[in-house]
Amino acid sequence: MRWRKVKQNPKSLTQIKNNQDSNSNLPQTLPNKLIQELTQSPSDSLQIASFLERGKAQVIDTFMIYLPLLYFLTYIVIGSAQGFRESAWAPFAGVLIYGILTSLLLTFKGQTPGKKAYSLWIVRENGKNVTLLFALLRFFAFLFSGVSIVGIFMPLWRKDKKALHDILLKTMVLKKG
Repeated sequence: MRWRKVKQNPKSLTQIKNNQDSNSNLPQTLPNKLIQELTQSPSDSLQIASFLERGKAQVIDTFMIYLPLLYFLTYIVIGSAQGFRESAWAPFAGVLIYGILTSLLLTFKGQTPGKKAYSLWIVRENGKNVTLLFALLRFFAFLFSGVSIVGIFMPLWRKDKKALHDILLKTMVLKKG
């Protein structure tokens, strides 16, 4: 189900306004699926996700998506670990397919398995939908942040807890509850 901007019922709108009073960094509009979860659960506060929560979610995504993908590429597509190591295209293909899979999950579900485990949501600051192209762009910006090392660790010293790829694409990772 895609996230869409829809008219929000008064109950969820007042909850969001109350949450925004406590944390002024939250976006003005939120995805419909996130609003539904906020109204259904007793814990309805939104916070900006910490560096540790984001890191744990990334570890879960690596183990649940990337490692099975690498196993599939190594032993089923190529046939051996030596063939994978000697291949020029296999590591690139693995990262590209991983980026496409996580982008699809972010586009249609709003969360990857790791983010769902920690109740994290990726939200654009302007309230627009997270599209497939935008999610792919965010993934490649994440890779750039990882290569620069400093970009990944930026949430440790920033008040808004944003990494370099969040700053570049004006996104934020919210935690529910």
